[in-house]
Amino acid sequence: MEIIRLNEFSCFYRNKKEYVTVLDKVSFSVERGEFLVVIGESGCGKTTLLRACLGLAQYYDGELFVDGVSIDDVDLKRGRYAYVSQEIGLYPNLTVYKNIAFPLSVTHTSPEEIDKRVKRIASELDIDFLLSRKPSQLSIGQQQRAAIARALIKDPTIIYFDEPFSNLDPALRSELRAVVKKLHGAYGVTVVFVTHDIGEALALADRIAVLEKGSLLEIGTPEYLLENGKSELIKGFLNK
Repeated sequence: MEIIRLNEFSCFYRNKKEYVTVLDKVSFSVERGEFLVVIGESGCGKTTLLRACLGLAQYYDGELFVDGVSIDDVDLKRGRYAYVSQEIGLYPNLTVYKNIAFPLSVTHTSPEEIDKRVKRIASELDIDFLLSRKPSQLSIGQQQRAAIARALIKDPTIIYFDEPFSNLDPALRSELRAVVKKLHGAYGVTVVFVTHDIGEALALADRIAVLEKGSLLEIGTPEYLLENGKSELIKGFLNK
């Protein structure tokens, strides 16, 4: 059952009096519980696609539905969506505990429920011993784990990842990829994960969508694209 559907969806930004196309008539769907990875060169529209799914697109045409709701009506405050990026974005003056708890604290969830969920998710991500610390006292990898915990705390239906590991060294990237893959299996949440790293895409995805200059070039399972893919990114990976 699909949870995201794009039909001839285009997205633009305004440059003085002109509108520049960022996404051009993109059509595909994401199944509930699927792990979809979106790849493409810088500037191909990957981040714009995520922002559109979050209801943050300003100029657009065509159809985009998220969990049955049109992009015109997507409400970030009420919707069960979460977003993790390479910037991490933890609140520096709050403890790890309060950072993870923040999405629940603003919805007036009971302190007992918050405490139970924060400790459970922190334990699953192996950061339960860090809850009293501030973000500046954590390694980059620990900060990213805290950001993932904060994304999971409100039991989202969809988590969007915007190149979350691009600034990390290869060993840490591999470690956090394994964490995300494990959590996807445990929670059954739908994941849309943007990256330019083909190896990362192949390791994580149920399906891969390849964007090229704002258009959808192809979409399919890793196995299918390795055999039949037209993307120069994939061909280049195979020829390494």
